[in-house]
Amino acid sequence: MIGARARRLHGAAVAITIMVAVVNAVLAALGILSAGAAFGLWSAVEIPLAIVVGVITVLRIRSLRREGLEWNAILDEVIGKVAAHLIRFEIRGYRAIWLFVHRRYDGAGPGVMPVGYTRGTMGIPMAFLVACVIETAVVHVLVPWPAIRTALLVLSVWGLIQIFGILAGRITHPHLLTDTRLTIRAGHQVIVELDPREVGRAVARRRWEHTSQTVADNALYLPGPDGTCLDLVLTEPVVVRRPAFFDRTRSTASVSRLSLQVDDPEAVAAQFRAEQFKTGA
Repeated sequence: MIGARARRLHGAAVAITIMVAVVNAVLAALGILSAGAAFGLWSAVEIPLAIVVGVITVLRIRSLRREGLEWNAILDEVIGKVAAHLIRFEIRGYRAIWLFVHRRYDGAGPGVMPVGYTRGTMGIPMAFLVACVIETAVVHVLVPWPAIRTALLVLSVWGLIQIFGILAGRITHPHLLTDTRLTIRAGHQVIVELDPREVGRAVARRRWEHTSQTVADNALYLPGPDGTCLDLVLTEPVVVRRPAFFDRTRSTASVSRLSLQVDDPEAVAAQFRAEQFKTGA
């Protein structure tokens, strides 16, 4: 079971397993099947199907590992690129929450200056988060059916965790500045990595013309609601990867300036001036 045949067989087994589970749940929710009958159907059909799917999955993973694929590529191949991306997105959210709770930054350490970019940008997302909490409480009170109410509560809590994971990801994945490396990020996505010596000038300057990420006038804008507040003028053009939800849809562009929203533009500009003074640039 290698290649296209294994892929089709695996997909068919997963689809049948999901379809049977959904039909079983719907029949039980509508009262057509009793709880005992639904459990019996689940035991008689779902468990064997799950075993078949598990065996095929293991065989495919072993085959792909023998071909030399990395685990990320295997995940893409086994469950599909979209599903794999969503799983990685959710795992990153949980990791970001863990970092946030422990007050840590991804990639931070000795000699690394984290450059935050969330100040003044979290008002609308936090308002949306609060609205979701209120909506969850209202739905839980108004929906009279216990099973549906419980399902909606579980989905609502899961959704709130995802939103909080996105917000935590921006806080815990700042830009990173060291003596030898500048890393510009948007959440977990790396936009560009370059040597700080490639920055000719760092100027704290407010630009209002763009409030969403874009490339214009040979510059990349990573703004907040009030635009950008720091210009990094480069000594030569660099290629950047623009942020997007799906990694495969991220486009590239060559730019000569990075216009960023950061928490403390004066401190970042002063750090660049100090480094340039030390190197005699």
